[in-house]
Amino acid sequence: MRGYNDDIHKPDGPAQVGKPDCHTGRLPGPGVAVLLLPKGFSDDLSKIGQGLPVVVLMHDKNSVKSLALMELLNKIRSDYAGKIEFLAVDIDSQEGQVFSRRQAVGAITLLLFDAHGVRRAVLDQSADENLLRSVLDGL
Repeated sequence: MRGYNDDIHKPDGPAQVGKPDCHTGRLPGPGVAVLLLPKGFSDDLSKIGQGLPVVVLMHDKNSVKSLALMELLNKIRSDYAGKIEFLAVDIDSQEGQVFSRRQAVGAITLLLFDAHGVRRAVLDQSADENLLRSVLDGL
């Protein structure tokens, strides 16, 4: 016998790539997003304050704008190799939620820390390459 919530909580079938969930409007789970992420982004927040400036992307794996911001970082980060650490933290993870609350920021945000771990700037999703390079060059 089927209960009232049986149809609500059971998926209609496997998630389709690129199609948002009809109930939440979000893209399918992390398996899809992982394939879209550029390689080389660490999520190790202990790197902050360890001698190199750090850029942290508060990443929402289900957001097109967050993926675009990550692509921007991926485009420029080779120019700062060995000079700046680039991290991407999943806003939906427990660590990401704690860090987000501690820093009082939301998803799709870039936090820039100097070599001593002092937060020097916060950029939102509207940051372009020129602005980002300007801030990074000042770290």
